[in-house]
Order: sequence, then C-alpha cells, then structure tokens
Amino acid sequence: MARIRWAEVVERAREVVLGYGGDVTLRQTYYKLTMAGVIPHTASSYKHLSSHLARARREDRFPDLIDTMRRVHEPPAWEDATEMIGQVPGWFRLDRTRGQEVALYVAAEKDTLRAQFTGWLDELGIPVIVVRGYGSQSYVQVVRDRTATETREVRLAYFGDFDASGEGIEQDWIARTGCWDTVERVLLTNEQRIAYGLPPTEGKKGDPRWSAFAAKYGFDPARPVQWEVEALERNELHALLMAAVEPYVDREILAEVLADEQRQRAQLQTFVNGWPRPPASR
Repeated sequence: MARIRWAEVVERAREVVLGYGGDVTLRQTYYKLTMAGVIPHTASSYKHLSSHLARARREDRFPDLIDTMRRVHEPPAWEDATEMIGQVPGWFRLDRTRGQEVALYVAAEKDTLRAQFTGWLDELGIPVIVVRGYGSQSYVQVVRDRTATETREVRLAYFGDFDASGEGIEQDWIARTGCWDTVERVLLTNEQRIAYGLPPTEGKKGDPRWSAFAAKYGFDPARPVQWEVEALERNELHALLMAAVEPYVDREILAEVLADEQRQRAQLQTFVNGWPRPPASR
C-alpha cells in the first residue's frame, strides 16, 4: 500500500467538513474519506486521522467538528437584571408538538448523533433521547415519568449501530422503559447496510452476544464485525431521519403553534422594552 500523505488527507478532510457547513463528526469525516479511497478503512487510520486533524485544529488550519464534550460548565450569570430580562423573548418557545396526534420520541444510541438530531429536529420540537449503551435506571425513570401522563400514542424511532451490542442495547432500553406503544428501528438494519454498501469495522472481541448475532444473520462466528450509523452519508442520515418523523407531523397544526409562539414572544418583547433601565454606574 502506498504511503499515506497526511497533509493531503487533511486537506481532503477540510473539503468534506466545509462541504457540510461544519455540521459533521470526526467519525463521519473518516467514513467519507475511507469510502472515497483516500485512506484505508482501519482502526490505525482512524487514530492517525484524529491525531492529524486535532493538530490542524490547534494550529487554526482546520474547521471545527461536532464535539459533544466541548463545553465550559459554569453557573449562569449576567451583568445585571436588565441583561437577563432582555434575553427572555429569545428563550421563549411553546411545545411545538402540541396538538399532534402522536407523541414521537427519537432515540440515538450515541451522543454524537444527538448533537446532529437536536439541530435537525429543532423546528419540530421532537424530543431526542440519548441511550449511551445500557442506560442508568435513573435515566430510564426520567423517560418513564415524562411519558406517564401522555394521553396520545407514544412512539419511539430508534437509531443505532448494527451490531451484537447495539441490538442488545436497544432491546434492553425498550424493555426497561416499557412506555412505548410503538417502536421502530429506523437505522441501522441488516438490509440497509447491504443496500448502502456500508463498510464493516472490527467488532468487540469477547462479546457474549456475538455468537447468536452471527448465527441470526449468517456472519462468521470467529470474526466479530459491526456497522456504524456514521458510515452513512451525512445528508442521507438527515434525509432518513426526516422521512421517519415527517408522517407524524401535521404541518398546519405546527404552523398554528409557531404563530402563537411568535405572538407571545412579541408580548414578552413589549414587556422587556418597558423594563426600567438601571442608573448608570458612577
């Protein structure tokens, strides 16, 4: 295999990220490059790509990627009450699922998916759950409490990797929450990984679920493999997400809620405009 010219790889990666407007993860960038034949599809290539892109970002030579951990945790604070009150109209929003026939939830197996899904579903107000492996019982209870008073059909659209652990995680989550009238695995399925020609990655060695999973789908029991949602093109992932939720969104009802939201936001702005300004500091 020819020696990888990482300076060229970084430039190709830069083109990928800019092409998506920065709304892309490291994993998605990696898959885009491997499927284009820029770098080999190996764990070593992924680690080297991560290292080279991190260095390029430190040197301000590369655009930002989605990073769910990049956050400064501090208590909220303002210069004064006027500054805080002034921000209230922008914060205000109604429950945009109000009036819809189905209470739809989207479950993402990984936090990187959550970062994209919440942005794509923001206008619709559809809540996103992050499963993150075998979720804690506390988180299970949060979801159960949230849905307990729901009078509508409660539906879950699930997005996760196609692998032995992913299938087990999904089943565990559904069983322990126990609050869904209907569950649909939108991604990733065996049929989809074939249809899209997605490349496999090495699976978890020693996974006790692999033997049964391999027998179910006809894989080599001695060679654990897995397919990740991030292997899908980012635009295709977006299209599949929206296609899954759109049947449960009445756009006319949503438009009425958004109009009501704007009316109430304008009322808040009128209140803010009349808020007394503090005296100038001496």
